[in-house]
Amino acid sequence: MKKLLLILTVCLAFGCKKNLDETLTKKDWRIESATVKPAMTIGKKTSTNYLELMGPSSCVSNSIMSFSSEGTYFWSSNGALCDLLSDTSVKTWKREGDQIFLSDMPKYPMTLKGDRLIQTTSSTTTDGIIYTFVFVYKSK
Repeated sequence: MKKLLLILTVCLAFGCKKNLDETLTKKDWRIESATVKPAMTIGKKTSTNYLELMGPSSCVSNSIMSFSSEGTYFWSSNGALCDLLSDTSVKTWKREGDQIFLSDMPKYPMTLKGDRLIQTTSSTTTDGIIYTFVFVYKSK
């Protein structure tokens, strides 16, 4: 009986890993929301809604991520002048549990929760203000 339980547990563990990887690689991931705290001022607008601050045609507002089963990923955007930000180098990803580690941002893993990828990053201004960003991508 114990051997049967052990075999079943191992099979389930490998099956879950494959299912999570398939969830990640089967669809594209489009930005759904981006928040910033504390509120940021750009131009005459102050908000915690980073997508609103950047505008509907910005690179951030139009960003898409795609993950391959071979462990590479691609970030793109069809916003105005986004081709200037284009980086054609090969980027890799790896998953540890529900955490997705990106080669170009290893300090800021993404968390896979159902049909959403969530990433929290931070940035410090020259004035010492620390902004925390939460990016949410939804599978499409």
